[in-house]
Amino acid sequence: MSRREQAKEENRARIRASAERIIRTEGIDKLTMRRLAEDAGVSLRTPYNLFGSKTDVLIALLEGAGFDPGDALALRDEQLVMEQLFATLDHIEAFFDSDEKFYREVYGGIMSSAHPDVRSTNVERVVAMCQELMTHAAAKNELQIDTNTRELGRYLGVQLLAVLGMWGAEFLSNQESIRQVRRAWCGILLQHCSNASHRAVDAAYQSVALTGS
Repeated sequence: MSRREQAKEENRARIRASAERIIRTEGIDKLTMRRLAEDAGVSLRTPYNLFGSKTDVLIALLEGAGFDPGDALALRDEQLVMEQLFATLDHIEAFFDSDEKFYREVYGGIMSSAHPDVRSTNVERVVAMCQELMTHAAAKNELQIDTNTRELGRYLGVQLLAVLGMWGAEFLSNQESIRQVRRAWCGILLQHCSNASHRAVDAAYQSVALTGS
């Protein structure tokens, strides 16, 4: 890595650390690109050059902490797709539970972004991953033959992000939001799953029923 690239990486890390510090000590409303530059000790243009927008900084905070819905939804041939879908919800719940107040502020900031293009790109990425998973599920005979995998995948992705948006806006706890997603996913997947995957979807449904919610 060249000295220039190393300096960029150091500044990115410094800006991410400043963003986290500002959110934790002052609240996300105080997080601006100017405030970031001041706290990180860099010029005002540096956060813009390295990230692009405040929303991109927030996304980098989540990704830097290991949260990436796209990666969590990546295909793994050794599992039933339906098992993988619900394991992804467990992963998301555990991640946000580890520091719920902080991650709620970060996620809420992303979903209420003044830069809709950035938000839309991330929404479409998650939707596309869900659509790919449903295409893969159909290829593995986990879905009924007449299932529209694109529409089903879009429904799953939009449901996930919509309910997490309610969590980010403090209408639901993390656990409540994941239960709502699980319930919605089970409702639609039970209509489309084949005999090969019915047991996995039914097990997820029963786990929701046992919570009493």
